Amino acid sequence: MSVLVYERASESFAASLAKRGHHIVYRANESNHCPGCGRSQWYIGRVSAECGFCGTAVPLAEASVLEAPRAAPAARRPVSSADQRRHPRMSAKGRKLQLLIDGSPTNFALQNISEGGAMGAAPDLSPGAKVHVRFEGGILVPAVVKWSEDGHVGLAFTAPVMLDRTSQAAN
Repeated sequence: MSVLVYERASESFAASLAKRGHHIVYRANESNHCPGCGRSQWYIGRVSAECGFCGTAVPLAEASVLEAPRAAPAARRPVSSADQRRHPRMSAKGRKLQLLIDGSPTNFALQNISEGGAMGAAPDLSPGAKVHVRFEGGILVPAVVKWSEDGHVGLAFTAPVMLDRTSQAAN
C-alpha cells in the first residue's frame, strides 16, 4: 500500500514534499490515528489537525500555502529596503554564468544573487520564460524570468538554492 502525501496539492508543492520524504498527514474523510498515542479524536484547523488526547499536531493533506495575487504595478517600483525581500541578496558583480534559453547557452553577467533568484545582464527575455542557469561546475538550476528591463533580467529559481555565504560573513 502506498500513501501519496501530496495528491491534492499543486505540482511544485508536491515535488518539494517528494524530495523531503515520508510525512504523516491528516486526511479528510478517512480514519486518522494519532502517531503519538494511536487514538482518533482530532481538532481540525485550517492547516493542521491536533490530537484531542495528547496534542500531537499533523498537517492537513489538503492544505497548501498560496500567495495572494499581486496587483500589476503601473510602473516598476524600485525596492528600497531589504526588509521587503524574501531572501537577502549577495553582490555578484564580475561573476559570469550562462543562461540556457531553449537549450542554447548565452552569457549572463550577474549583478546579485540570493537563494530565491538572480539578477544580471542578459538578452531581452519575456516575463514567464523558462530558462536554466548554469553555475560553475556545470550545475543547472531551473528558473523563470520575472522581469526584463534595459538589458537586465530578474530570475526566480523554481526551488530555493543553497548559497555559500562564508566569504560574505568574512567581509
